[in-house]
Amino acid sequence: MTTGKNGMKEASRVPSTNTLQLGGGDSQPGVASTNRILLPVPPRMGIAAFQSGDRFIIVIDNAEPMDTSALRGDGIFSTLSVNTLPDATLIQVRLPDTRRLYLSQQAEGWVLGDKPPPGGDYDDRRVINPQYTDSGVLYPMRRSGRVLSISDPASGDRLLVGTSAMDDGGILSLRNGDGYDVWPTTEGIVIAAHSPRIDLKPVPNGILLTEDGRAFPDHGRAIYANDVDLKWLGLQNLPVDALIQRYRTSLLAAADSDPFHRFTRRLDAAKAAFNLGAFVEARGILTVALQDDPEEAALPDVRFLLAASELLCGTMDGASMLNGPWPSSQKRATQLWQGLYLAAIGENDATAAHQLALDFGRLKSYPAPIRDALLPAAAEEIGRYGTPEDLAVLDDLPPGSRYQLANAFRQMRSGKRDIAYASFQKLADDPNPQVAEKALEQKTSFELADGRIKPDAAAEIFNTMMPDARLAGREATVRLMQADAYMQTHNWSDALQAIDAARTYPDMASKNMVAPLVSQALTGLADSSSPGSDKKSLLHDTAMLKVHLPDLPPGAQKGNVLVSYGRMLLALGLPDDAAQAFSDAIPMLTAPDLRAMAGAALAETDIERKLPQDAAQALAITDNPSLPDDIRTARQVIAARVALATGDQAKALSLLHNSPNASALDLTARIHEEKGEWAAAAGDIRKMADDIIPPTGPLTESQQILALRLASDASQASDQRLLGWVADRVGDRISDGDRGRMFKLLTKPSGAALTASQTSAPL
Repeated sequence: MTTGKNGMKEASRVPSTNTLQLGGGDSQPGVASTNRILLPVPPRMGIAAFQSGDRFIIVIDNAEPMDTSALRGDGIFSTLSVNTLPDATLIQVRLPDTRRLYLSQQAEGWVLGDKPPPGGDYDDRRVINPQYTDSGVLYPMRRSGRVLSISDPASGDRLLVGTSAMDDGGILSLRNGDGYDVWPTTEGIVIAAHSPRIDLKPVPNGILLTEDGRAFPDHGRAIYANDVDLKWLGLQNLPVDALIQRYRTSLLAAADSDPFHRFTRRLDAAKAAFNLGAFVEARGILTVALQDDPEEAALPDVRFLLAASELLCGTMDGASMLNGPWPSSQKRATQLWQGLYLAAIGENDATAAHQLALDFGRLKSYPAPIRDALLPAAAEEIGRYGTPEDLAVLDDLPPGSRYQLANAFRQMRSGKRDIAYASFQKLADDPNPQVAEKALEQKTSFELADGRIKPDAAAEIFNTMMPDARLAGREATVRLMQADAYMQTHNWSDALQAIDAARTYPDMASKNMVAPLVSQALTGLADSSSPGSDKKSLLHDTAMLKVHLPDLPPGAQKGNVLVSYGRMLLALGLPDDAAQAFSDAIPMLTAPDLRAMAGAALAETDIERKLPQDAAQALAITDNPSLPDDIRTARQVIAARVALATGDQAKALSLLHNSPNASALDLTARIHEEKGEWAAAAGDIRKMADDIIPPTGPLTESQQILALRLASDASQASDQRLLGWVADRVGDRISDGDRGRMFKLLTKPSGAALTASQTSAPL
């Protein structure tokens, strides 16, 4: 066994002393499986994994002997072998095709499989995002293992292997540095060192890459962990003056290029402008280049650079290309920018926050012009919408009020309301108007939620914020917050006007808030508007509903609003429009009781429109055997009215027979009155009066009219007993005037002798 750099054993240069066939199961060694094996690696040991040629290689940093005696294999793992050494274990498996192998850590060790592990998206696992530090290039790890020096079994290259004791992922794609290459890995770090000056060493927070033990300039060529950052966007971590020089040089090269190289040189210039933070210039250069060479737009790197430039220019239509599709091999590399786009448009905020949190370290390592444009917004998105695991990436934020704002949102989401409120209160006076405006939004929302201010006061505060909100590009969001405050005071009309104002901004970042607010406001407006309201108010509310009904998606909620809208139209004397509203509502209602009530409303409207057959059809299509008794009784009354409208009094009476419902009794009484059957009519009204006319207290106008009607019918029937009952029940509670005089006249013992013409005075 030979000794490599820093005294590490070069494991692959030693003949195998113990080569075993490796197998296992999902959770225990020795259990056969064709797609998963368990490597019994104790938590204290580090591991690295990578592919070289047709071999998948796992390097285990086992300073202590590792028991492999129980391991056997089959399937794809039948070629898997293990070389155990005094201080390392080298595992190899030959891959018969292009399939991918996956690693995941469990309590018993590491599981290797040819399918992703169950329970979660494997592409969401951690990856290693290199960072420049004063000491060198840091490959962050939660708990690093040792560094080993080996020879690659496939190529013979000298490899420095940095292992990880926790599942921290690896490097996404090949990077070429000065005197070294960074290989793609599934876990850990693998450096192909072409220069003896290149060195790796473990440090408390990861693995550190140095040259002669010190930091060295690399211009970003091996820093960025994927092709999107390094190749598609052309990022280089250079001082600003060097970035400016790069931009100027690339512009000159583009200007002097021949037609064959023209697009390539222009693309280089666009990347240089983007890297410098000149996003408008980058977009302009690329747009002109594509006008001359439109076929180049099919290339993924060109489309991605253009979309990223559009995002940073604030043009969301062009930036929408960031949502893909992109090559599946670049999913992990592109999703950071997809998260930035989703955050900018205010959609799928939880998804955006998670995608940003997964690779937040990449943003922190970006060149300063891009980092300063993106990192504060990303931190705020994570602070507002991230899960507890996502929020952990905000532990080490740079100084500045924009990052303090993100941290305040983090405190709020972590349940530290008092600390968050104090932070927002302080930041509300920040010199940066964007920070101050957002902080004041949250401060006001806190105070409203805690009852420190009234909703109408909050709405006024939001109104005074509009100039700063417009400057910060958040006027739409503040308008929606104002609408919410209005709705807490049941000021539905002003709430809808605030929502309408918010929707005038085509790039508003709160589109996902609009639909539920509109729905709530329209439902509130519909529920609060009574057909008995004054006509001017009813007309205004009906017009508001008509304008905004198209904003509601089809469904039960819209159906309920349409029913209220139809009743309002009916009260305004518009039965045809009301019938249309009820007809539109019925297919959207699935609850049997709501559907039945809508059908009843349509049937009543059709009766008013003198369309009894249509009314009968409305009742038929909305019937259900499970309807409660009160709804079924009300529908029977309407069915009786339909029968009367067609001249079938017998059917109407049959439908209403023995019904105690007041509406049913009123209708049967009217039928008997029309037929001159006064005793039967008086009997029905007597049942109504027993429930409606109270024994004591003042009588309403409708109660007085009912008493007079009972007295009239009882008089026509010469029912002295019933006249005595109604006289005792009412007493002197009917007001003076014609109605009072008529009641006294009818209820006198001689009242039975009155003729019909004598009792026909207005009731």
